Amino acid sequence: MNLFFSYSRKQTEEVVDLVDFLSIYHTCWFDSKIVAGAEWWKEILSQIRNCDVFIFVLSNDSNNSKACLAELQYAQNLGQYMVILKVDDLKEAFIPDFLKGKNITSYKPDDKARKNVLARILKGIEDRGDFNVVLNLDAREPEIPFSELSLIHSQIRKENSISEAEQASLLFRIEKLMAAKDVEIEDIKILISDFQNRSDTTRIIFDKLNALLPSTKERAPEIQDRILNDILKNIATYSDDVQIQKRLANQYHTPNFLYGRWQRIRTVQNLQNVPVTPNEVIIFNNNFSFQVIRNNMQTNFGTFMFDMDYISITFINGMIDTRNYRCFANELHIVQYMNNLPFLIDCYKRI
Repeated sequence: MNLFFSYSRKQTEEVVDLVDFLSIYHTCWFDSKIVAGAEWWKEILSQIRNCDVFIFVLSNDSNNSKACLAELQYAQNLGQYMVILKVDDLKEAFIPDFLKGKNITSYKPDDKARKNVLARILKGIEDRGDFNVVLNLDAREPEIPFSELSLIHSQIRKENSISEAEQASLLFRIEKLMAAKDVEIEDIKILISDFQNRSDTTRIIFDKLNALLPSTKERAPEIQDRILNDILKNIATYSDDVQIQKRLANQYHTPNFLYGRWQRIRTVQNLQNVPVTPNEVIIFNNNFSFQVIRNNMQTNFGTFMFDMDYISITFINGMIDTRNYRCFANELHIVQYMNNLPFLIDCYKRI
């Protein structure tokens, strides 16, 4: 079945772990971007319409999220089949009224059996065909639930130049976001990284953005993050690239380095070094289009979106592939996890 996950970003780790587990049996889709642009919102609504089961992760955070509640209300208006996962001790009075009569499944993080229980529930839904419902496709599409975070990010990512006055205004808005302390620091880091990677960012603004983050001494080098550790361990152990750790020791993952042409040079799958297709090139264009070239012929294409940890590719046939990645000046590593373990790592060099 096709599963759509609606959740608050504070439940990202739990949802990613669940998606890794369920992807063996189902096609899973979840939004991992922080920006809420018009085209991306249309994509989210399309995924809600085309899913078989709409899974809502009910928590105190999602219950206060404009985006989550907009997705939930749209699924309700469509008549989509729903599964509600309650991850917090949310009081009955604060649960949306139209959910109170539905089957709400407890999905507490401390319950070790929770994933298997959910897998059995979904198997029953699939076997009985409960998800075969007639949708109300005339349901009104909700407006884009812009947050201040997404508005700032949209302005930072725009193609037109940003004046010095506009840059100063954006800096002030980022400072206000940080002072409010209701936005994840990782999201702030994405804003700052994208802002600093613009060609028109002034040196004064660049330095002030640096000052917003903890000092270099306090910041753990990115080489210590879990995704990069998995890449280093598997590539160094199961391929011929024994210098990878030394090579990346003083480099930092920079998402905006993703744009460009990359040639696949090695693949480690299931703890084994496997042969790669000769002359395979992937291209990430500035207009967010994506191409696969083999032997100088285009074999696939589509669009892509990315944030600090995830890259999501939508192929021309509608298939969506979301994976973790780490990108550096001249090399790119894309990781597919299965059951929370790195199952497949593709390594590319810039050309």
